[in-house]
Amino acid sequence: MNVMQRPGTVELAADMPEYIIDTDSTITFEVQFSGSKILSEEYVPDAAYQVRIRKLGRFCAKALWGIWPEGNTTYQQHLSGTFSFLINGEKDADTYVLFSRFTTKKKAESPGVLSVISEKVTRPGVPEYASFFLSSGQAVNVTVTDISGLVTAETLYTHVGENMVCSLDVSYDRIKKLFPDTDFNHYTVEDLMFHVDRTAYAEHFIFRFLNMFDVPEIVCAVGSMVLKGADESETGFMWGVERKFVVNPSDEFTVNSGVIFRQSDYRLWRDFLGAQQAQILIDGSWYDIIITNQSYERDFRKNILKAVEFSFCFADPDNNRIL
Repeated sequence: MNVMQRPGTVELAADMPEYIIDTDSTITFEVQFSGSKILSEEYVPDAAYQVRIRKLGRFCAKALWGIWPEGNTTYQQHLSGTFSFLINGEKDADTYVLFSRFTTKKKAESPGVLSVISEKVTRPGVPEYASFFLSSGQAVNVTVTDISGLVTAETLYTHVGENMVCSLDVSYDRIKKLFPDTDFNHYTVEDLMFHVDRTAYAEHFIFRFLNMFDVPEIVCAVGSMVLKGADESETGFMWGVERKFVVNPSDEFTVNSGVIFRQSDYRLWRDFLGAQQAQILIDGSWYDIIITNQSYERDFRKNILKAVEFSFCFADPDNNRIL
């Protein structure tokens, strides 16, 4: 038996290479995580005397998950971990796996910011998050450029402890506190640049979601929101009169993103529209939503920037009267 290909020491789940084992007999393959056996199977070699174990990263990702942020720093302790692979009862490799839902061009050892974008538009008063895979002693730095071109840098966070993904509050309001005497229109957190839009909009509709790396990100719609009322209440007759017995409103809200400034905005909106978990901010509280429909069209010509529209309903019908 000879292992011709195996995962590396650090891998993003969706990018993990398949196992290729050269053998002329049936083998057993096991996966262990956090001291428990989570997979045990037998494999028979094919006509080329090889066993190929595909989509192993997808399987590992099922044991990992991200959480919503709290405070300035959130430790994503369940978003990554070490998986052990055993062949015929003998350990073959240990791989540290980071959650990812889709294939990416990032390097697992140094993925940088865990996002599909490298720059975005933010606004005063709007929360923002950025997540990084950090080792002990590694710092996250912020750089701002004032209107005269002077560049200033400060340390936002220095990691202490075991390697893990950390989600940081990188909102304009927090960054402004680091540079209280500096007037700036953009700032950079490591390799993620934020352009500050100070336009006065009639409304801001703020949404957060767990992106393809299962870490939080923000999208902000500055267009309109339209409510389309619907009712799926159960009715029946009592004493010859029809009555509602179960009140079940199923209102749907349609949101227009408003102005789109950059082509990279479309990548962020696309990630949001396909997110497994999403929430809306209403009066300081977050509420779970389900995205039910979308009108997403991106023209790759840089001078054509169309607004994005989508519809959502509340995940909990009891929240239908919040808005």
